[in-house]
Amino acid sequence: MTIFETLDKESTSKSEVYLYEEEGKWYAYDRSATLLKRFGDGIVKLTKRASSIYGVMREKVEVDLNQLLNSKWFVALCSDTEIMLIKND
Repeated sequence: MTIFETLDKESTSKSEVYLYEEEGKWYAYDRSATLLKRFGDGIVKLTKRASSIYGVMREKVEVDLNQLLNSKWFVALCSDTEIMLIKND
């Protein structure tokens, strides 16, 4: 998944949250990171970690996947390196 693909997903998603696996840890970017911090109830491990890729500042947060899977989020799509979640109230 390229930076442009993740930016596209983040800009077009409405209620979905996307997680990406990187070296054994799961991260949320941009809009997904904001939604998890707002509704995640302690799921976010690192509250704010900005990274600059191709000159674009992106918010990146590490996610506690075990805690997330035991909360009110529904896994809509899943692969080895990407998960799409929907809030399940």
